[in-house]
Amino acid sequence: MATRPEFLSFDVDGATLGALRWPGIDGAATVVAVHGITANAWSWDPIAHHLAGGAHLVAIDLRGRGRSHEVPGPHGIRRYADDVAAVIEQLGGPLVVAGHSMGAFVALMTAERHPAAVKDLVLVDGGAPIDVDDGADIDAALEMTLGPALERLGKTWADRTSYYSMWSAHPAFAEGISIDLERNLLADLVEVDDGFRTAVDVAAVRHDGRELLADAEVRALLEMHPAPVTIIRAPNGLLGAPPPLISDDVVARHPRHRWIDVPDTNHYTVLMGPRGGPVVADTLRAAIAA
Repeated sequence: MATRPEFLSFDVDGATLGALRWPGIDGAATVVAVHGITANAWSWDPIAHHLAGGAHLVAIDLRGRGRSHEVPGPHGIRRYADDVAAVIEQLGGPLVVAGHSMGAFVALMTAERHPAAVKDLVLVDGGAPIDVDDGADIDAALEMTLGPALERLGKTWADRTSYYSMWSAHPAFAEGISIDLERNLLADLVEVDDGFRTAVDVAAVRHDGRELLADAEVRALLEMHPAPVTIIRAPNGLLGAPPPLISDDVVARHPRHRWIDVPDTNHYTVLMGPRGGPVVADTLRAAIAA
């Protein structure tokens, strides 16, 4: 049951957040999904296809991204968690919450701040603290981690074709870009006077990136979470090659959580690729059933 999503809006503390909803079959449970630091709700479209109607999937555009790109701050993991909890309240919780990359931290923070809203968590290549050397310059570490993404966000693209060409040459998508994934990537764009730009607030990304690297509470969320959670991990990182975003040392330090490695995936394709998507969907089904 592959369907086009419905466009939703949620009023939260005077702001209007955009969201997408892929409807499931009658009586299906609802899953709330949270995207990564430079992504938007469309990144969950492949998962909706793999779920095949087995759940109503609601993906939120966080402040500063997608259809919420003009929504003002404050930004940060705590603010986004409060937004997610407000959406769950309007949908009727508690619900399973899934998060990819930064979205995994948002999911964990939602459970920390609003435990009654969250039935279970499914984390995809995120939620575990990113390795940072003691005493490291955080701005330098941010550039090392997100430099290529920040460069993409700062550019104006002449047309959609040039933006697609950039992604098709990205090492993370060396195996090609499906038609569905092409649609999702192009959903990043908004038209401006001299072409197209990504619908992402760069200042929000920098703020959030610093939190992921330096905020003690954010970095400890996985350790603080009272119950075991499932974390789906890719063996390859942001550029499609080792090391993984979540290191083996981090996995070893958190043995009580359920770790699922998906071979031959990277940070993007573990969610949006043909190998990772079915694993994420199956894990969501198990969380719903539990």
